[in-house]
Amino acid sequence: MVLQNLRKILLRVSGGRELVALGDQALVSGANFLTNVIIARSLGVTDYGVYALAWMAVLFVASLQWALIVSPMMSVGPKQDPEERPTYYGAVVVQELAFSVLCSLLVLLAVALSTKFFPRWNVHGLALPLSFATISYLLQDFLRRYFFSVQRSAWALVTDATSYLTQLPILVLMGRYAQLSPSRALWVIGATSMLGFLAGAVKFERIRLVYASLREVADRHWRISRWMVPSAFMQWSAANLFAVAAPIYYGAAAAGVLRSAQNIVGVAHIWFLGLDNVVPAESARRLHSEGLDSAFRYIRSILLRWGTVTLAFITIISFHPDFWLKLVYGNKYSSYGHILQLYALYYMMVFFQGPLRAGLQTLEYTAPVFWSYSAMTIFSVAFAGPSTRWLGLRGAMLGMIVTQFLGQCIVGSSLLLRVRRLRQTQQAAHVGG
Repeated sequence: MVLQNLRKILLRVSGGRELVALGDQALVSGANFLTNVIIARSLGVTDYGVYALAWMAVLFVASLQWALIVSPMMSVGPKQDPEERPTYYGAVVVQELAFSVLCSLLVLLAVALSTKFFPRWNVHGLALPLSFATISYLLQDFLRRYFFSVQRSAWALVTDATSYLTQLPILVLMGRYAQLSPSRALWVIGATSMLGFLAGAVKFERIRLVYASLREVADRHWRISRWMVPSAFMQWSAANLFAVAAPIYYGAAAAGVLRSAQNIVGVAHIWFLGLDNVVPAESARRLHSEGLDSAFRYIRSILLRWGTVTLAFITIISFHPDFWLKLVYGNKYSSYGHILQLYALYYMMVFFQGPLRAGLQTLEYTAPVFWSYSAMTIFSVAFAGPSTRWLGLRGAMLGMIVTQFLGQCIVGSSLLLRVRRLRQTQQAAHVGG
């Protein structure tokens, strides 16, 4: 009886369909959190900063994959009739394979160049492991998003569990016996991500490759992603120029400090990314079957429920931040509590991005995402260097907070105006009819 009541409470809080995605994301985010704790404790601030800088490359190409492939798939895939699905997903698989191989090669080249132009980052020797980690991570992440797109979330959980529950014990053993380094950590992550991809790939539904469909799907995806691809470039710049400026001025240890604070607040990724797996597809389904009002009642409910959860979480983190850093990483990180507090405020701003962007994706209207990131990038380019140089890590964090606030104001106001215009059009058509 107690378990049944708890399940009912969770369903009411989560809105039902999100609960499965949140369970899977709890595994992913929890494993990522523990992975970073193990690596940070084993390597120390400077070497952990080297790892964090390398991993930023993977996160960058993952953001491009989201814009080019995953986001359009989450919006278009649920609208496919059963007879159209094999050719549609066949075209998507071709896109994914070509993209992941290309990114792996580009990362290999980028690391080689960075050792020449940024020797202080000390990333030599990471080219091959980072390239392998890139292709493995992209393939596994695509597969789990695919399973959510086709409402087979149990298999998303299988591929994630295979990847992360093998990754953690290997890293623990290597850290315990002092065998862990940035390159070895990347090899482990790459190998376990590939294992997770292979475990789930056997359940990919039947696909059919048709040349006309390849072009048709590419064109439809491009209509959605043509604004989101440059937005992804600018999103990475807007979010990370301040973080990149810190190690340029203060060395790799600065990246380690920022990353360690982000890991703690990053527990919020359990619901941030879990909602990303469900909200765009669910709002698209509601728009298709029930209409505009149903879709945006759903978006509003997500903002209210999970905004409250996010506010409660960052409030807890903001009190005694030194305690949380010491608890997780030990004494050597405990003096950076002020950075953790600022990261908590930053994540409150970041929360609004997901539901608001999902609303625009539902309408297949993503130009405002591009314009918001344009403004954010201009601000970041102008102020990342000066604010970090003059105010140190605190200046980097303040710049990131202001950048996010600016972007969410643009996206939110654009979504409200678009919905209002569509309702006026519907009312006019109803009156005319």
